[in-house]
Amino acid sequence: MKNQLIPPPELAPPSIRHLAPDEKVALWAQMVDEGDQMVIAGLQRRLGPHGDVEAAFLAWLDRRTAEHDRALVQMLKTLHRGNRSHGQ
Repeated sequence: MKNQLIPPPELAPPSIRHLAPDEKVALWAQMVDEGDQMVIAGLQRRLGPHGDVEAAFLAWLDRRTAEHDRALVQMLKTLHRGNRSHGQ
C-alpha cells in the first residue's frame, strides 16, 4: 500500500535486544559520531574549501544545545504546573 505510514516488517531496523548494555552504549555513541560527521560534511559543502568548518560546527552545536535547553525548561514548567494542579 503506497500510503502506508508504518513500514512493512522487512524494512524494520534490526533488533538490538541481544546486545549487552555496553554494546548498546557503543552503538549509540557511534550513531552520534556519524550524525556529527553528516553535519560537518554538510557544512563543508556549504562553506567551501576556505570556510571555517570547526567554527560553524561549534556555532551549530551551541544553537542545538540552546534549543534543547529551552525545550527542557518548557517541559519542566509544564510538569510543574500539572503537579500543582493535582495538589502535589
